[in-house]
Amino acid sequence: MKENTSRIKLYIACSLDGFIARENGSIDWLTEYESSPETDYGYSEFYASIGTVLMGRKTYEQVLGFGDWPYGEKKTYVFTRQKEPLRREKNVEFVSGDVGEFLRRLKENTDEDIWLVGGSQLIKVFLEENLVQDLIVFVVPIILGSGIPLFDRIGKEVRLKMIDTKRYESGLVSVEYEIGE
Repeated sequence: MKENTSRIKLYIACSLDGFIARENGSIDWLTEYESSPETDYGYSEFYASIGTVLMGRKTYEQVLGFGDWPYGEKKTYVFTRQKEPLRREKNVEFVSGDVGEFLRRLKENTDEDIWLVGGSQLIKVFLEENLVQDLIVFVVPIILGSGIPLFDRIGKEVRLKMIDTKRYESGLVSVEYEIGE
């Protein structure tokens, strides 16, 4: 039996003070950093490397508000505790129940990397249950002062090993970490 090499990667942007969205969920402060002719901040390469997309319900609803579904043919799992039906995009499946058990089964059945998109509550669960292997965080040169935190009271220490950093002309900085044992 071959060993599974897929990794769960958090790939996300946050403000310098650690927020991924304003209190109302808005990410309007990110629009000026969307892919430009100069750079896509490595997004195309990252996106090509993943086979599955994971997100929470609030993040899913926010993405639906952007217009066209951006994850195309990628299998997407949306974690939700809600019972009412949500609009379902192609290749989207809603998941409730034990996140850790679901992820262990998913990793056994995929060789491609898995993208944890967000949001904050799902990131918390993934970190608490040691389900994330890599963090790729884009620090945006803005201090929001308040909002939805990237890491919301995880309740444990998480050791990181620096893998890479990149500085962009826009002032944005990416930091890539591997989660230590």
